[in-house]
Amino acid sequence: MSIASHELKTPLTSIKAYIQLIERMENKQPESKVATYIHRAHDQVSKLDGLINDLLDVSKIENGKLKINKKPFDLEQLISGVIETIQYTSAQPGLKVERQGALIAKEINGDAFRIEQILINFFTNAIKYSPGAEKVVLHTSVEKDHIYIGVQDFGIGIPDHKKKNVFTKFYRVEESSVQFQGLGIGLYICAEIIKQHNGTYGVESTLGEGATFYFTLPTS
Repeated sequence: MSIASHELKTPLTSIKAYIQLIERMENKQPESKVATYIHRAHDQVSKLDGLINDLLDVSKIENGKLKINKKPFDLEQLISGVIETIQYTSAQPGLKVERQGALIAKEINGDAFRIEQILINFFTNAIKYSPGAEKVVLHTSVEKDHIYIGVQDFGIGIPDHKKKNVFTKFYRVEESSVQFQGLGIGLYICAEIIKQHNGTYGVESTLGEGATFYFTLPTS
């Protein structure tokens, strides 16, 4: 898996470079069909890049080589940045990210890059599995010994007997596997990152009413 992922990275890098060269062509008109196709190509390359990075992470996890670089960082600032990114890049125009709960006033010790990866994954899934929804909600709370973060959607939900499997590798809920694309490894990677931070994770869901994926991080 690791070798295959690295081999895929090489042609993907070349594809990115060629797309950038086409963008710089003097005759390209900003509103032309060519510009539209280039934008779509960028989107697909970004998706492919994300899938390859996920496969590389799975390989690192299996070999015990997933690196977590912990140091103090401002979690509240990171959350604000992720929300802004999600609202600007969402494929659902007008989607609102609502914030509920306490602001996180203190720094925490962790890997900011990996925590951001978890949040983006949770938000991306929330949006993907609730097509047409007007909002997703971020819940936060600060307890005595941990911080709670949950992302709530109002989509298709998950059957009770399948909740325990959603964080396992390559698992996909059958009811959604035809309608929604994915490899079923994003949540598995998130779970491993949270474990290495000595946190907890889970999902609460009612079929047909949505789901809340959450995790906690220790405050010390």
